[in-house]
Amino acid sequence: MTKKTALARREALLALAAVLASGCATSAPSPTPAPPSGTVRLTLLHLADVYQVQAVEEGRGGMARAATLRKQVLRESPHVLTLMGGDTLSPSVESLVEVDGKALKGRHMVDAWNAFGLDYAVLGNHEFDFGDDVLRERIRESRFTWLGANVRDTKSGGLFAGVQASAIRELGGIKLGLFGVVLQETKATTKAGKDTLFGDVCEAARGEVAKLREAGAQVVVALTHLTADQDRALTRCVKVDAVLGGHDHEALEDRSTGTPIFKVAADAVDLGRLTLDVDAATAAVRQVTWQTLPVTRQVPEDAAFNAAMQPYAALFNQLSEHVGRSPVALEARAALVRTQETNLGSFVADAFRAAARADVALVNAGALRADALLPAGGVTRRDLHAILPYADELVVLEVKGDTLRAALENGVSLSREDSRPGRFPQVSGLEFTFDSDRPAGQRVLGVKVGGRPLDKAATYRLATLSFLASGKDGYDMLRNQPSTPARVTGNSPLDVLAEAFRTGTPSPHAQADGRISRRGTGALAPDARQPPAPLK
Repeated sequence: MTKKTALARREALLALAAVLASGCATSAPSPTPAPPSGTVRLTLLHLADVYQVQAVEEGRGGMARAATLRKQVLRESPHVLTLMGGDTLSPSVESLVEVDGKALKGRHMVDAWNAFGLDYAVLGNHEFDFGDDVLRERIRESRFTWLGANVRDTKSGGLFAGVQASAIRELGGIKLGLFGVVLQETKATTKAGKDTLFGDVCEAARGEVAKLREAGAQVVVALTHLTADQDRALTRCVKVDAVLGGHDHEALEDRSTGTPIFKVAADAVDLGRLTLDVDAATAAVRQVTWQTLPVTRQVPEDAAFNAAMQPYAALFNQLSEHVGRSPVALEARAALVRTQETNLGSFVADAFRAAARADVALVNAGALRADALLPAGGVTRRDLHAILPYADELVVLEVKGDTLRAALENGVSLSREDSRPGRFPQVSGLEFTFDSDRPAGQRVLGVKVGGRPLDKAATYRLATLSFLASGKDGYDMLRNQPSTPARVTGNSPLDVLAEAFRTGTPSPHAQADGRISRRGTGALAPDARQPPAPLK
């Protein structure tokens, strides 16, 4: 099994730079050898977890560049499908910005995929962040097919409206079957409606593979939005020829179960190319080859794609606007912000508490999305949306001390079982200690509010996000608590954060200042989650 981390990607970029310096590089992908005699070569291009159209990672990525690589592969290979492994409508940097007086909520990403030439996409958990009605509207706008075999509408008794469980495409005389499945946890972590059900992944996969085989599919590929562990479990419960996955945001090549599983890194920094050489006579898959094509600034942008995205040019310019500055680098990497106190988490919580005039503030780490070390200096509107891309409101709840403690217990309830739990709390106005080795619900050892021990009978004003106030991500204890206005114009967390960057009040600290103390042994391997829980 190989996994491409951010460090590995940086090393690859350094290697590429060395090649460029020698004058030996080209923007085109290396041509693949001709398929063996008597075989049909199927090529599946793959992207996943693409949240913005433009480049990320210091010029890496960008859908216009990926579109150029796609067209180069299409010229080289006659039998090509382009697939997407879920998560694109949210948390898109642009999704909260209004165009023509209306928040985009992923409309620009559907337009981008239409221009890109996408054939099939599996639903990701974040497709449901704006609710079922918005997702149905985005599906109607799509010129590609959405898959989701385990996503059902209990009211109609069928699949989610506009979604297919599976599909068959004939390429070079070979019938290729595709089916899609998504995390069952989506129900608890998004704004999916009460009638939307996320069924058992294995059961749905077994049913669809049987239907595909019965309909004549000779090769079957699973398009998934699951954790790597869940992908491996899928290959043990149903026989497929390959899995193309999303959700984990890291590149992966895993053949440990006998069924190859492949993932690409998020935000189109690489274009995955899966090659299946299929025996023309027997339809047996002779060879499975995986390659990632780096999407770098050396790859020219596709003019036709950029022309199709011209209606959003003003938006992209707006996102480049300067909104303030940070005197220090801000730690937003998911591996840290979801497991321990970070200066970004504390800064956001401080800004919320100050704006709402609350006693304490709590922000779930999963709401902080930039997943990077943000350098000191100027902050753009794009940076702002990268940190807080969700359409939440800032609310103030009046909670008893025992309810506040229960919220902290929930926040650390997966801190041993999940290597990056989205519910992990970043806080302001309080300090607490927890032991991840203790049973869930008994991990918080001590809490101080304003320097004094927590009084379980006292009432505290808690500033938090409407997502948590509605009981999501396990914060059921916050649902239906008395609330008061947050006392900020518009109640927008983005506005609050922008004002903090603009004025320097509150100001972020250079490093964490001891609000959260963690005890316990264990560092988790990335795939040691028991039970599996959503990362992104």
